[in-house]
Amino acid sequence: MTSAVPHTYPGPATMNPRRSSFVTPHSSYASIVSGQAPAPLREQTSPHFGSSGSFKAPAPSSPAVVPSYLVESLYAERLASTSGSVFNSYSTSPLLPMSPRKIHRYRGVATDIVEHSPVTDELLSALPTRWDETAKSNSIQIMENGCEAKFIGNGKSNEVEPAGAVRADKPIPLQCGVFYFEVTIVSRRKRGEKKQIGIGFCGDKASLSKVPGWEADSWAYHGDEGESFCYGKKSSYGPAFDSQDVIGCGVNFRTRTAFFTKNGNNLGVAFRDINPRKKKFYPVVGFKRTGETVRVNFGQDKFVFDIDQYMQKEKEDAYAQIYKNPPVQKLCPPLEETALIQALISQYLSHECFVETARAFAEVVKNENRTLEIPDSPITAAILNTKHETDAAHRQTIRNAIVQGNIIRALKLTKRLYPNVLQDNDLCFRLHRRRLLEMFREISERVENESENLANGDSADQKSHHHSGDEMEVDEPMAEEATWDIMDMDDDNENGSTGQHIQNVDTLDGVVKYARQLRVQFHADTRPEIKKSLDEVFSLIAYLDPKSSVMAHLLDESERLKDAEMLNSAILRSQNKGPVAALERLVKQSSVLVQDLSEEGGPGAFVNIRNDFLKDNEVMG
Repeated sequence: MTSAVPHTYPGPATMNPRRSSFVTPHSSYASIVSGQAPAPLREQTSPHFGSSGSFKAPAPSSPAVVPSYLVESLYAERLASTSGSVFNSYSTSPLLPMSPRKIHRYRGVATDIVEHSPVTDELLSALPTRWDETAKSNSIQIMENGCEAKFIGNGKSNEVEPAGAVRADKPIPLQCGVFYFEVTIVSRRKRGEKKQIGIGFCGDKASLSKVPGWEADSWAYHGDEGESFCYGKKSSYGPAFDSQDVIGCGVNFRTRTAFFTKNGNNLGVAFRDINPRKKKFYPVVGFKRTGETVRVNFGQDKFVFDIDQYMQKEKEDAYAQIYKNPPVQKLCPPLEETALIQALISQYLSHECFVETARAFAEVVKNENRTLEIPDSPITAAILNTKHETDAAHRQTIRNAIVQGNIIRALKLTKRLYPNVLQDNDLCFRLHRRRLLEMFREISERVENESENLANGDSADQKSHHHSGDEMEVDEPMAEEATWDIMDMDDDNENGSTGQHIQNVDTLDGVVKYARQLRVQFHADTRPEIKKSLDEVFSLIAYLDPKSSVMAHLLDESERLKDAEMLNSAILRSQNKGPVAALERLVKQSSVLVQDLSEEGGPGAFVNIRNDFLKDNEVMG
């Protein structure tokens, strides 16, 4: 038995440029959320990754098991983003789900946008998981949760026994590049008998009353004589197979070939020029003798053949093909490769507010050019130009304020330096929603600090808030004419944190007051996404410790970064600069192109930009 091999390929491997609610259902606090606080949601559990042993075969309604050789593939990444899938644990690589938002294609590396809808992943074919009860001969019995098939014949001993076949429940997805499964011969041979079993794949129109390979759209390896059959034609291929043998079948859509294995040994190419266009191929097994039984492995257990190594070799070949024809000279003329890479890195560092790093990079480029006696070029001059450092430093300060949770400081600096930016109502909503979340975070941190007292028997109402349900009354909602300027922003210390702000008022009352202001301010906005976003935040008020609630993800620090990126992009747009760095656009363009190339199982199926290049430090969401 083999295990997954280490992840290697001939590419740039290091490319990295509840606690219970304390609010009564009908209290004034609960009334913030349309008169009643949302009921706490059930905890959601994440998919379980099993141990390095075998997985139990999934039931028909279970998510598909993704076999080890596909775990790091683009197909698996796309599958994970559209449906629940279980990834076997003998590959340790994490998956990076693709963003569900629309991705634009970009011509060149700069600005021209071509509207293009990428392939809808809702139509992405899932992996086969079992034999199909609805796609089989009546002479075949399905057992063991769909993993075993037994030929029971017609029960008439005085008649010639008919053949029968059964297909898998789903077609083979072309996007996986290579598909492989194994079949174990379970039944024992009687003396003098040969195994009349055919294993392979077929189209959806192939008859299930014949052994596969005997007609059109059907390819199979037969056990009685070890011959391969397709379209009714036979050829000498490999050895016969018998009881307890494990026969594997692989389809390679990159090379348009199919191969078989026996007990872990590759028997070589059996079929060539396989054309999957406008066809659906299904794993299939057929029989012609009563009592024959087989068990299929679609990846729920380890394979006998080292398919991981085979897949690795295919990946290496795909990258070798890519590197034979580097298109850099035509990508952004007249720049040569080094200058283009330097320009992309420099612009990315400046765009993302890495001021000190951008300055250090410019110095490295300058010294390198001097050492190599490379004459200055417009690109070199642009890299060394520091006139944009002041703006980048301002954006960095604003960004850091949000990342640190100091939304007041970020709002004040933005209002002072980039006043036009805050005219965007959606952006203002996002930032003030973030401010409210930071106030909830302060409550949660106070609860954590008082946990020792609570553990000694003091109730939350007595120690933490000194409120009863009747006492938790707040002022009437503010007038509809309320604006952000009167929402206490100017009363705060610019250099202080949100926590320092709400320590000056009764904590919970301050949160409720601010939440009411948000509700009134956006009362006229009927968009479902705005209402949903507000309701999610307001639901935090129903928890004594928001960070331990089912909505705790709203307080995750990574959410701060998303808001910081949104504001940074808005500032750049206000300066007629691209909201996305050229390097990031290049990555997104490449991702779309690779996905297009993978649709029919071509070389693109073996390339996963996020996993191959951005795995250790995903900096481009």
